[in-house]
Amino acid sequence: MSDKNEQRPVIAEYHILTALGDLDATWQGLMEGQSGLQPTEIPNVTTTYPAGRVAALGDEYGSTRRLTDLLTMGLGNLSCLHSSSGKYDIIVATTKGAADEILHNPDEPTGQPWDIAQMAADIARCSGRQQTISAACASGTVALIQAAKQIMTGRSECVLVIGIDLLSSFVMAGFDSLKALSPNPCKPFDKDRDGLSMGEGIGLIVICSETYATKHKLQILAGIEGWGVSCDATHITAPSRTGSGLIRVIEQATQKGSIPVGAINAHGTGTVYNDAMEMTAFKTFWDKQPPFHSIKGAIGHCLGAAGVIEAAIALRSLEKGCIPPSIGYNTGDAPLEMVSGTSQLSLTAQTILACNSGFGGINAGIIFSEL
Repeated sequence: MSDKNEQRPVIAEYHILTALGDLDATWQGLMEGQSGLQPTEIPNVTTTYPAGRVAALGDEYGSTRRLTDLLTMGLGNLSCLHSSSGKYDIIVATTKGAADEILHNPDEPTGQPWDIAQMAADIARCSGRQQTISAACASGTVALIQAAKQIMTGRSECVLVIGIDLLSSFVMAGFDSLKALSPNPCKPFDKDRDGLSMGEGIGLIVICSETYATKHKLQILAGIEGWGVSCDATHITAPSRTGSGLIRVIEQATQKGSIPVGAINAHGTGTVYNDAMEMTAFKTFWDKQPPFHSIKGAIGHCLGAAGVIEAAIALRSLEKGCIPPSIGYNTGDAPLEMVSGTSQLSLTAQTILACNSGFGGINAGIIFSEL
């Protein structure tokens, strides 16, 4: 840190709930090559697409009840904040929240993005400040960066970052209209990739200062080494073909290459242009690129929750010293010896970069490290 008064942000706890289950079940499923993508009928969508559905949530897609159930299940896994008396801040990352409530209850829709932080605070009995970040599919990573900045500058001592989004008629129909969905489970970085698969889930990461962790006797699981945010402003939905925005993110996060990256948890949607953009950025920035992978072939694209869920998997990768296989990947699109296809790959340094890119050209990345 450049200022001796700055606090180092550290990770004290993390949990997820995805189509493969909780954190342990999701990690085990990834390592065993399992996919949670199943044919899923969504109301008002004529085609049945594969999707990553959290089975415990029932069939009320896009509803406030589904959102509340997912929040309650996710928050019920937290343990390290029980002694905090609710004195921590909350940052929620989401894109649409309970999107279908607008269709069913247009006059007073609940569960909207601006409601979720208060909903979470009420469930957790948290009295801290609340924020919501909606930065398309980079929302989760941007929220983690915002939390880290608040810790570093002393604005917050402890922040709970929640990434959450649901399967819904609104979102599925929107991506269907864009012709962005694959009729088959998505294939990140594969030569024959033809579109994404939607998913849903929740990710929760507790970020605090080292001082707070010591005071409350919390286990420090990892540190945060750097981050970057950019917007390539190329197109409302398409990424820059040159990877310019993601390259700037990597430059910022690594301090122009001075921080080594042991592996990358990439965005990896399985769409033609996103994956090509990421591969271009990685090959442009590194002479010898780190190993990388995507988990979307196993759980789908969880939108605003993706960055937090994928950061949690990155933290588990850091703990285990490897990245899981990229489910759905079979044939490389180029000489891609560093993409984890059907097997795990070892980290080349004790750091890992988690990055995401979203509509509007938003790119964000964050580097975690062992302490």
